Amino acid sequence: MYYLKRLFNPEIYQGQNRKRNYFEGWYYKTVDASGSNVMSFIPGISLGENEDDSHAFVQVIDGSRLRSGYFSYPLDAFECAQNKLELKIGENFFCRQRLELSLKNHDMSYEGALGIVDAQPFPKSLLNPGIMGPFGYLSFMECYHGVVHMYHSLSGSLKIDGDAQDFSGGTGYLEKDWGKSFPDAWVWVQSNHFEKPNTSFMLSFAHIPFLGTSFKGLIAFLYVDNICYRLSTYQGAKVNRLSFEKDVLTLIIEGRKHALGLTVRIKPGSTLKAPKNGLMIDDLIESMTSGLQLYFLEKDGKIIFQGEGRFVGVEVGGDLQKLM
Repeated sequence: MYYLKRLFNPEIYQGQNRKRNYFEGWYYKTVDASGSNVMSFIPGISLGENEDDSHAFVQVIDGSRLRSGYFSYPLDAFECAQNKLELKIGENFFCRQRLELSLKNHDMSYEGALGIVDAQPFPKSLLNPGIMGPFGYLSFMECYHGVVHMYHSLSGSLKIDGDAQDFSGGTGYLEKDWGKSFPDAWVWVQSNHFEKPNTSFMLSFAHIPFLGTSFKGLIAFLYVDNICYRLSTYQGAKVNRLSFEKDVLTLIIEGRKHALGLTVRIKPGSTLKAPKNGLMIDDLIESMTSGLQLYFLEKDGKIIFQGEGRFVGVEVGGDLQKLM
């Protein structure tokens, strides 16, 4: 029963039976109402070969200040519930309703509490227990991805470097990753800031090892007008074009019923740690303030959505030639 509970609730801790070479991280994107504070907080756990190279952590990506921070904690500082999203790492607390932060080093500090309300969870079904669809049932994937909230509203405030910043009326997003290692090549794009309210978009395209071989895997969703549209490899969607030149990323995707096109103009980002065999030893750059042009069509050409996204999160990692 615990297996089914985890499968249909990816937000809860997935690593109960993992002792080594494992990571798990939750990604809380937070943007205040004015757009002056764009940042993400990533609580997680890193398990190496033994307890000496294992630890808990909270990462900060501050897109507004173009900086990042990695706060490491002893493994026994990590506490979590088994049947719901509820994490405690040191003096920091995370759940679906709020996050409480007490992070401070020589370069930065983030202290305070934010409430999460009016959340729109990602839809689930028997065939699609999460964004990975039927691949979520497999137990041997190197990396799993889950979308918890496609968007939510924020309340409360944080003291950033001692200055109070109000996040009331802001917008957030919540997803997570877990497994052994990130793919050796991937593209990730996310925004829930469009002119049309309550709209959210995420795309991940990666080179994925699978049973001794590999494949190019796509998962994407667009939530607009209270409908969640999905495009994925397991639904027959294909990436017809991928280009990345001079900080401009372009993808054109064709599904069985819909087509998707996007152009991202990538702005400077900050460095964060990524997992390799459970250890947080790889570096990647994530931008949080990029711009996105997006269109989504029915196959007969009818426009379902066309618009520009702001505060776009973007990662382009690994050997991109493997995806082209």
